[in-house]
Amino acid sequence: MKQMSAFFVTSFVLVLLSGCSNIPKQISTAPSNDLQLNEIQGQIENFANQDVRWGGEVVSVENNNDASILQIVQYPLNHYGKPVTSQSSAGRFLARTTEFIDPVVYKKGTLLTFTGTLNGMETRKVDQKELIMPVLEVSSMYKWQLYQPIQRDPFYDPFFYNGFYPYNGYYNRYWQYQRFGYPYYYW
Repeated sequence: MKQMSAFFVTSFVLVLLSGCSNIPKQISTAPSNDLQLNEIQGQIENFANQDVRWGGEVVSVENNNDASILQIVQYPLNHYGKPVTSQSSAGRFLARTTEFIDPVVYKKGTLLTFTGTLNGMETRKVDQKELIMPVLEVSSMYKWQLYQPIQRDPFYDPFFYNGFYPYNGYYNRYWQYQRFGYPYYYW
């Protein structure tokens, strides 16, 4: 009996934990020769066909008949592969994919992580300056969701009132609002 309950508890915990890793394995693990953008600056042609994992923030999206090109401001990646925008950038790169990239979905400021191979370089104009950017042929791409913490009011009524209470179920400093005292500006 004791072994059976231990088996069920272990199985239940494993089922719960299996839902926690939804990041693709290619994104969460770095390639064996983890090249960074600052290492290849000025010598891009020497690193042709190298596998890399880079990430950053979308600057622009261009769609052609045969490919979509994203211009990305590169940021260092954390251990999950997510770009850390609080650290300094090493420059920009271009990510080319054969899939259609919708500019509305992948708008400016979206955080992405890519894996793929380096395939040459292209010159792009940023303001009045011409920049040489490495081109990454994308094999996998992951879009990171924006984290928005939930804001809660620190002052709440600890009492629950049923619907027959004359003050609409709530009576404290937010009595004019709906139940549970969350003002409308938190919605």
